Amino acid sequence: MKNKLLLSTCLLTLSFLAGCAGSSAQNGDDLEIPTNLPPICRDIDFAANPDMQEVCGVRKASKHNIAYKNIPQQRYLIKPSETSIVKTNGKLELRFQNSLPINLEGPITNELEFSQEKRLERVKNTYDYHEITKPGSERLRIFKMGIPTDKGHKYDFCFRIPERKGNDRTRNRAMGVNIETMSCTEFDRITTGR
Repeated sequence: MKNKLLLSTCLLTLSFLAGCAGSSAQNGDDLEIPTNLPPICRDIDFAANPDMQEVCGVRKASKHNIAYKNIPQQRYLIKPSETSIVKTNGKLELRFQNSLPINLEGPITNELEFSQEKRLERVKNTYDYHEITKPGSERLRIFKMGIPTDKGHKYDFCFRIPERKGNDRTRNRAMGVNIETMSCTEFDRITTGR
């Protein structure tokens, strides 16, 4: 009788522990969330609202994909709107609307979190845009983004938006803008006039 009681207690404890271990997937880490979600779906916690998964194109990731961590994960920035950072295979890309992705390199790649909880938090970045036109030269459009990380650091990235060539019918214009990276020292020199 004592052995049966001890055995049933052990089985109950093991089943409880197994249940707790299995609940980690319920935090949304096993979900494959598309990086092109419509704006109405971006602020939804799909772990808490599983009925919205199918409507928004979210699906459970296969065990193979979870093991290799190659599911694209995304976090949106505050400014400019529609800008996001996407992480795939340990690499970060800065994505602007109607533009090709820009690789982000350096320590920032290890300092941003992409959990289900963090996905719902927008990155509170800074955005400093300047448009400079000098007589007899092309218009110069440049901007600096300060991106804070979850570890408490902030990294600055500077970019130049080239003038679009051609007209509305050409492929170059239809495909969007290829934003170019530039050094922040150069950005500061241009904006301060020194």
